[in-house]
Amino acid sequence: MGMRPWNNYMKTIREKIIGRIMDQLETITVSNGYNNDIGSGNIYRQESIIEKGLIPAMSVWELSESRERNNYGGTVRILTIKIEAIVPINGNKHPASVSNELLGDIEKALIIGDVTLDELIDDIQDIAAEIIQLPIIDRRAAGASTDFEMTYTTEWGDPYTQ
Repeated sequence: MGMRPWNNYMKTIREKIIGRIMDQLETITVSNGYNNDIGSGNIYRQESIIEKGLIPAMSVWELSESRERNNYGGTVRILTIKIEAIVPINGNKHPASVSNELLGDIEKALIIGDVTLDELIDDIQDIAAEIIQLPIIDRRAAGASTDFEMTYTTEWGDPYTQ
């Protein structure tokens, strides 16, 4: 996994989770057994890839995080993220069909593909998914978005330590 510019300082567990997610999404390529090619350099953070017209592209959005103290003096955190993706449509496939393949690629990459994420999280679950209807001018592109909940635990008052 390549080092990103934001990987050069002491990171919270949350920041490490986001970094690993972004690294894993870069592995979505046809040569790696996925339906679509995203690849290196096409993963963004908190950026509107649809408005910018970036294709192929994915954006990782941090939506919210709930926190609750556990019986062992730790903080159980549930981070909700949204992943938006846009890919070109190859051949005569229907945009909705490509969007559904894209949803499958994202789920496979994060739940099955990324075993290193298991070191940081207690659980990951996809909780919502939708196909994105792109403007009429983008008929040759398909979009999808998936929400995930990631549960992880840190020491109470210390977001840097598990």
